[in-house]
Parts: sequence; structure tokens; C-alpha cells
Amino acid sequence: MLANIGHVLNQVLVVLFPIWFYHLFLHKNGNKENGLKPRLLIVLSLSLVMTLTFSVTYSDKLIYDLKLIPIIIAFLYGNPLTGSILLIIAMGYKILFQNGAPLVTVINFAIAGGLLAVIARKFRDHSLRFKVIAISAVHWIITITREIWLIAGKHTEEIGIVFIFSVIAWLTLMSVVFIFENLKKQVELEEKVQRAERYNVIGQLAASVAHEVRNPMTAVRGFLQLMKKDENLTDSQRRYIDISIEELNHSQAILSEYLSLAKPANTDLGVLDLQYELHKIIELMKSYTNLQAITITSALEDGLFIKADSSEMKQVFVNLIKNSIEAIGSKGEISVKAWKKGANIFVVIEDNGAGMSKEQLRYLGTPFYSTKDKGTGVGLSVSYKIINSIKGSIKVESEQGKGTKFIIQMPGYRSDQL
Repeated sequence: MLANIGHVLNQVLVVLFPIWFYHLFLHKNGNKENGLKPRLLIVLSLSLVMTLTFSVTYSDKLIYDLKLIPIIIAFLYGNPLTGSILLIIAMGYKILFQNGAPLVTVINFAIAGGLLAVIARKFRDHSLRFKVIAISAVHWIITITREIWLIAGKHTEEIGIVFIFSVIAWLTLMSVVFIFENLKKQVELEEKVQRAERYNVIGQLAASVAHEVRNPMTAVRGFLQLMKKDENLTDSQRRYIDISIEELNHSQAILSEYLSLAKPANTDLGVLDLQYELHKIIELMKSYTNLQAITITSALEDGLFIKADSSEMKQVFVNLIKNSIEAIGSKGEISVKAWKKGANIFVVIEDNGAGMSKEQLRYLGTPFYSTKDKGTGVGLSVSYKIINSIKGSIKVESEQGKGTKFIIQMPGYRSDQL
């Protein structure tokens, strides 16, 4: 028995080593991969093949290994395609090299794959606690079915050692989960640091540009207004002066947007009833959409309290809804939903407009980048900054021709704290 446990510990090593290697050297590049994620697939396939190759044979040719760990990780931290490929590799190895019964093997792996695919759909949106419970439940369900199979096959003397194997496997699985969760947090932190650095650079640039440019622009605007009063001007000259003043006003507005990036975060925060604030904003924006045949629908839960600045929240949601209106153009629908889940409040703004490509999504929220012809990209950057300042986040889902969904997550404020 001790020898078998030693072999299982070797299995733990061959499972964890490729994943550690991925965590240390490959995850930065792998994070940029879309779809299949080849680097993650190669690492998990290597881990799977090694655990199958060094599987533990105990009593009457029964085989035990940790093959389910790479498969679980492929489904939950990769995607269904990656998980399906690993399932096919495991089934092929089991049938070809371990004399597994083809029909039974396919049925077993199909059940496991179906269960994992269902969990994977909403897995990333939940807390670490939920993830640990869900993965543990899958593992122990499989363990129980294995114990039932041993009892049915009259291998009751092996139940104890299989239970010990399962405990070791569960601890290994939890270790892998925490590695990938740590990796996810590390990537998110790197993105926040990069965004903060961009805001800092833009803020310094905005402050210096505003100081150097605003004064001469004000002087030019004043002289143009004085010139306009001259009775000897022709109609064409007056029109040219009006155009010049209009363009100066537009430049002033752009400078004001950049100054909002340089402005420090508001520390004088109050408790807001988000439902009330969103109702006011939606009513305001409905008057803006009447002429364009765009309808705005809402579904807002009660008791949504956050700690934030009212004017800043208005700036965020007006900007996001205005972006949706401009993406639709005419004849469309915008949906605004808000609800509370656990300690967080979620607001989803969804439209059926033109949508965005993956390349556009990648740079969305970056200063100077805009999908609009006359946009500066600063409005959305300011929105990201405001939400980040209250420890929230903005996620965007979009597909060309189908529309865009903004998902804003913010920490909630309990009613008993009011």
C-alpha cells in the first residue's frame, strides 16, 4: 500500500510540474491567445499523457491515475474545445494502451465531459469559494461512482486505498485551482497597473497642454469676438469667424476631457441609491433617443446602494448609454439591468448596434482610441478610471453585427450601514 501511495505522489509531481512551468514562463504569452489557446493545450496534454503513462496498477490489474485533473482544468480555465481535445486523448490512450472497453470508456468520459461543460458556462463569473465547492463536488461525485463500481465488482477490500488516492487527488486538484486563480489575479493586476500608468502619463500631458494652450486659445477667441463686432466685415468674413470660434470651443471641450483624466479621484464619496440614479439617467437619455426611434428598457432591483460620487456615476452611465445610442444609429433597443449578487452590484448595458471586432475590444478604454470617427476615446477612459477608483470593474462583450454588452461590477453598500 505504501508503495502505491508513493507512485501516486509521483503522479502528483508529473501533473503539477508542467502546470508550474506554464505558470512561470508561458502564461503571459498564453493569456493573449484566443480560442484554442495552444500553449495551455500543450501543457495540459503533456500532463495528461504523463499521468496516464505512469498510472498506478493495484490489486487485480485495477488502474488509478490523476488524468481527470488536466481535463477539469482544460474545461474550466481553458474552453470546451480544449477540454474536448483532452477527453479524446484520454479515451484513445485508455482504449489503445490500457485495454479499456470502448463503449464503457466513451460513456464514462462523455458523462464527465458533459458535467464539466455545464459548470464551465458560468464558472468564471463566480467567487473562488463557489469554484472550490463546484470542482470538489465534481471530484467527489466521480470518487463515489468509482467506490460504487468497486462494490459492484466485489473489490470491497480496495475501497480504503481508493479513498486515500482520492484525497491525494483532491488536494492536488485544489493546488492546481489555486495556481490558476493566482495566475488570473496576477494578470488582472498587471492590466490595472498598465492602465494606471497610461492614466498617469495622459494626466501629466493633459495638465501641461491645458496650461500652455488654453491661455492663447482664450486670447484668440476674445480677439475673434471683437473682430466680429466690426461693421465693415462681409458676410463671408463673419461666417469664417463663427467657424473659427466654433472650432476653438470644440478644442476647449477636448481639453476639458483630457483634464478629467488628470483630475485626482474624488475622495468625498457618499452612499447612492443606484436604482434612483439610474432611473434619472434613463429618463434623461430617453429624450435624447426619441428622434432616433431607439427604445431604452430597464429592469432595476431595489436596494442597490454603492459608495460613490453622484456626478461621477452620472458621467459614467450617460457616457456608456450615449455610446450605445451612437452605435445603433437609429431603430434599435438598449437594455439597462441592475441587480445585487453577494457583496457586489452588477449593471449591464446592452444594445443591438453595430458591435465591435476583437481587435477593437482589445484597445477599448485606452486613451486616444475610439471606434467613432470624431471620438477621442477619453470619455470611456474616464469611465474606466471612475469605476476603478471605487474598486469596481468594467467588462465588455461584443460581436460585430449583433451589439455590445457593458458589464459594470461595483462593491455594494449594505442597508444596515446607512
